Amino acid sequence: MSAAALQGQTLLLLGASGGIGAALAKQLAAQGANLIITGRNLLPLQRLATQLATKTQCVAADLSDASGREHLLLALPDKLDGVIFAAGYNDFALFGQQEPTAIQRLFELNTLLPILLTRALLPRLTPQARLVYVGSTLGAIGYPGYAAYGASKAALKHFVQALRREMADTALQFCYIAPRATQTSMNTLAAQQLNQALGSKTDQPEWVASQILNQLIAKQMQDQNLGMPERLFIRLNALLPALLDKALRKQLTTIKQFARRQAPGLTHNALAEVKSVPASDKGACK
Repeated sequence: MSAAALQGQTLLLLGASGGIGAALAKQLAAQGANLIITGRNLLPLQRLATQLATKTQCVAADLSDASGREHLLLALPDKLDGVIFAAGYNDFALFGQQEPTAIQRLFELNTLLPILLTRALLPRLTPQARLVYVGSTLGAIGYPGYAAYGASKAALKHFVQALRREMADTALQFCYIAPRATQTSMNTLAAQQLNQALGSKTDQPEWVASQILNQLIAKQMQDQNLGMPERLFIRLNALLPALLDKALRKQLTTIKQFARRQAPGLTHNALAEVKSVPASDKGACK
């Protein structure tokens, strides 16, 4: 399959107002795909749509709420050629200081939202539709400061794997892509400072988007963990987790320095957003 295969296809992109989502929207539109882009706020979607060369429909609603999901479903066409679940939420904090509402939101947006929407969208998918779920390498490596976040992504990874096996007798394809730290607004200043202190590599959202695009146009999509040494750590964690225990224990003081919160109720960074506006013939939403 080549990039030309995306020409004229109708793709639903959730979380389009995020860093990875916006970069991916531009790359998909450049390949001729017609997009339905989602986010919680309409204005960023409209700004993004003006930069896209193909037919674009904006749908703004809070998809963590059942009414928001229903709003999205009512705005969608009868058939979709693909869905990219790039919406998400992160909350870097020591688990003992993490607010219960933040933990609940992590699972609502990172796990329940893609699962429930997948179920609702199955009847609308074309026979050879492709579904891509953006996860995290932290879904395969239990990392201090990301206990609940990593668990929410691990659950998503398990869902995608099981669903792919359950639907192996169809032409539908499912793919879980796990980026490492990416330079987007999802990461708090504390998380960015931790990466700097530990010398952890971070990727540009445009590069991550290009890896998602590569899977969408591949003959056979495959799950992918992005970045080294993260891919190596994931393998070690699966085979010899005690080695990772020791390595992370050496970093624990530094991790806690940045993950510790001085007072409860600090603002959390959120993504994944999604109101409906009719599509224009080209570019900006009306």
